[in-house]
Amino acid sequence: MKSERDLVSQRYAQALIELIFANQISPALPDNIAADLNTINNTIAGSPELRLVLNHPAYSPGKKKSLLQNIFMGQVQEVTLCLLDLLVNRRRLDVLPAIERQYRLLLNEKRNIVTAQLVSSEPLSENSLADIKARLNEYLGKKLHLDMAIDPNLIAGYILRIKDQVIDGSLKGRLAGIEKSLLSV
Repeated sequence: MKSERDLVSQRYAQALIELIFANQISPALPDNIAADLNTINNTIAGSPELRLVLNHPAYSPGKKKSLLQNIFMGQVQEVTLCLLDLLVNRRRLDVLPAIERQYRLLLNEKRNIVTAQLVSSEPLSENSLADIKARLNEYLGKKLHLDMAIDPNLIAGYILRIKDQVIDGSLKGRLAGIEKSLLSV
């Protein structure tokens, strides 16, 4: 079940996606907005003083908007600045990181891209990786963005995560399965 924060961030991200695709001036705009959201979140996260001011109830929304305008004017898209103004007015700046996550998910969905994570016990060759990507593209019927990670604790094999589906082809997973079946006897 989604939390209220997740639902709120999803609504803002959905509205942002609909707005930019309905009035898209530049094909780069969706990616520019994703970069803007990342920049803003990193700036706020990296400055305890800025976080304090933005979260402090004694500062008026006007002062907060002015501060954000001074910091980000000319660095981010006009649409992104309007989103910041809206979030300040509605006292929802705290959901900005969740909006960024939801926005990226919705943007990938709109572009028919699926993100998956492949964790292997050792680095895979380019041929193996290309083969895995080709098979997954064919199976999913969508473009695939594959994030790679190495975990030597797997002993051998891999673990593939696509959304909420996990395929465990690791030796560690197989051993855990055998242990579980032996303990249930």
